[in-house]
Amino acid sequence: MFTEFARRIEPRLRYALAGCLNSDLARDATQEALTYAWNHWDKIERLDNPGGYLYTLAKRWGWKQRKRPSPLPEIGVVDSSPGEPGLARALGHLSAMQRQAVYLVEGLGLTQQETADLLGVGRTTIQTHLERALAHLREELGVTIDE
Repeated sequence: MFTEFARRIEPRLRYALAGCLNSDLARDATQEALTYAWNHWDKIERLDNPGGYLYTLAKRWGWKQRKRPSPLPEIGVVDSSPGEPGLARALGHLSAMQRQAVYLVEGLGLTQQETADLLGVGRTTIQTHLERALAHLREELGVTIDE
């Protein structure tokens, strides 16, 4: 009975969770919920809406994972920069997340998705922080983009 339930509910649960979690986290949250269901099947199978219960359980698990501290140390601001003299000051005016996005994407060459996975956030979150950070740096350093 559990196997049939899991086959039916797994894709629907993962798809529903993708609306509020990134795809990797949605997949992990789905697996956590199904593991819970397996271990507590006697309770789950008696519920009126076992899929809804597992959705709530998985969503809470996923949100807790997102709120965990970043696995990376805070990116500090270097006092002196070998290139642009005002860069350190400008970086100091960015939020911690913006500094991390700039450092990982522009400095280390990671993709936005790799950065998002590393920091446990969605790719669009990284894109937003990166765009805002780069716009701020260009404005503060007086850099214009030739189009």
